Amino acid sequence: MRIAIHSFGTRGDVQPYIALGLELQGRGHDVTLSVPRDFTAWVEGFGLAARAFDLDMGAYLREADALGLTRNPLNAFRYRRRMVDPMIEATLTEGIEGARGTDLVVAHPKCLFSATGAEAAGAGFVMTAPLPAIAPTHAFPMPGTFAKDHGRFWNRLSWRPLDFAMAPFRKRVNAARAELGLEPVGSAIRHGSFAGRPCLRLIANSAIIVPRPDDWDAHTHLTGYWMLEDPAPLAPELEDFLSAGPAPVYVGFGSMVSGRATELAKAAIDGLRRAGLRGVIARGWAELPASPGRDIHVIDSAPHGKLFPRCRAIVHHGGAGTTAAALTAGRPSLIVPFMVDQPWWGERLREQGLGPAALRPARFTAGRFARALKQIEASEVWRVRCNQIAKGLAMENGTGRAADLIESAASR
Repeated sequence: MRIAIHSFGTRGDVQPYIALGLELQGRGHDVTLSVPRDFTAWVEGFGLAARAFDLDMGAYLREADALGLTRNPLNAFRYRRRMVDPMIEATLTEGIEGARGTDLVVAHPKCLFSATGAEAAGAGFVMTAPLPAIAPTHAFPMPGTFAKDHGRFWNRLSWRPLDFAMAPFRKRVNAARAELGLEPVGSAIRHGSFAGRPCLRLIANSAIIVPRPDDWDAHTHLTGYWMLEDPAPLAPELEDFLSAGPAPVYVGFGSMVSGRATELAKAAIDGLRRAGLRGVIARGWAELPASPGRDIHVIDSAPHGKLFPRCRAIVHHGGAGTTAAALTAGRPSLIVPFMVDQPWWGERLREQGLGPAALRPARFTAGRFARALKQIEASEVWRVRCNQIAKGLAMENGTGRAADLIESAASR
């Protein structure tokens, strides 16, 4: 099959789709992965063909932070022409062009026009997501709304704002559909409907962490995580640091940007020292010296699959991909959530006894961080529980399961 995979967002949105693309390519399929243009070289480095959504996600996030969108997403409506419209046009153009000549389109829900592109091309369509946000349920609140479980009625109600959030895009979606000779749709993502019929929905999460709700239909599947094996070794300097003393704490906030990045990083270093622990700090956008001291090692990035198992705890923003990597490594997480689904993941891990309550960036001081670290160090229950979860996750093959379901759906 000629398969187009579309994923739009940050590194955490792209990485699982590289893993899926490699699995499908290894089965003999012709795979092309469309991603924001600052990720195309990364995708090609794994031997996958890449196409670009015409938007630089790193630059977009830096501007979004400068305008306050990461702190209050509603500000996007104030800056629609600068922030929302370019994103719509990027997903529109590639969503349609990137579907031409394919047999099947596999898309992230942020790719608002990919289902339309697949329908126009006469291709099949599979909706996918790195978190359980494409299948409404009463089992838990929609990620990005409430973090805590509020009971079946309020949980189900929390999914209603999704329709309102999609309203600004519906007019553009239907205009594009009219140009392609397609019927209009009532909702931009239609909760998993494609060409008037239910479509396959794949969620790259494990039922060990998010038990499958009893009100999902037969088209919706939790496949297990789509973990990418990064062949890159750890840098020699990092290897030397890891070997020179006790296992450190990892601190990194992924693609999150913040005007307080340097302040947060310095609070992390001070908190580690107050707790008497060594640390590996992923710099991100923080301005830090390369070597703050013998007990702290600063990196730009490192393969999580190789680094996390050699750390004692993982302090991160709570993105779905980093959360999965920490769970797979069997290490407790302290989540410092910035936006959207990140507080939701923090609460899921706390509920399951896999780490302490999330610590918001506004409350991230050296003192509070040190107390949280001491709490993790003192908890044998969290360590045992994390090891148990990791053993269960090691038995799963999320990308293999997803590929099986994709091939089975395509054959029908």
